[in-house]
Amino acid sequence: MHEGQGHQEYIVTSDPEAVARVRASLLRTLPVAAWAGVASAVVIVSAVALGLFALGHSASRLWVLVFAWPAAFLGYDARRRFADIRRLKRTWAAKEVSPVAMRLSAEGLRCAIDSAPEPVFLPWSAIAQVRVTGQGLSTVRVDLAPGVSATTPGVSGLEQPEARMRMRRTWNGGMRLRFTVYALHQPISEIDQALGHFSNGRIGIR
Repeated sequence: MHEGQGHQEYIVTSDPEAVARVRASLLRTLPVAAWAGVASAVVIVSAVALGLFALGHSASRLWVLVFAWPAAFLGYDARRRFADIRRLKRTWAAKEVSPVAMRLSAEGLRCAIDSAPEPVFLPWSAIAQVRVTGQGLSTVRVDLAPGVSATTPGVSGLEQPEARMRMRRTWNGGMRLRFTVYALHQPISEIDQALGHFSNGRIGIR
């Protein structure tokens, strides 16, 4: 436990060097994936144009549309990827690598998503349950209580695109925030105890 700003909190830490390596890797691989989408779109458009030239006026316009729409989708997806990469570069240029992955306090749970400019804060009333799997490279899954969204009072950070990308619908219709912690330092049993302590026994790792 740590004392912070006059109140007790539990800090879950990760390895900043591991996070820095992941950042560098993503900045190398994400542009490659985006350019691959552009290349695929160009290949499809070229093939359609070649087919039209070969078949002339006898070509059916229907099959052209059938083969051309994937090119439009790939082009749109590549444009979105490049926009995401630019946003990621701006975020990381202004945001230093932090060893803090999560903060637990009497108010709630604060989650640091490395690609997001701001952390996500969830009061305990907004959380249904928490799962942490894996040691070292760990996955944190926070199931939200029914009806909780980015506009719920007390909730902050869920409106960020990087947080929305990590939201998934659960089997019972609720929402789940999922993110990765690189080189988790604390044992899961200790995190479980801290969750129970700060949530008055309501939340634990399932």
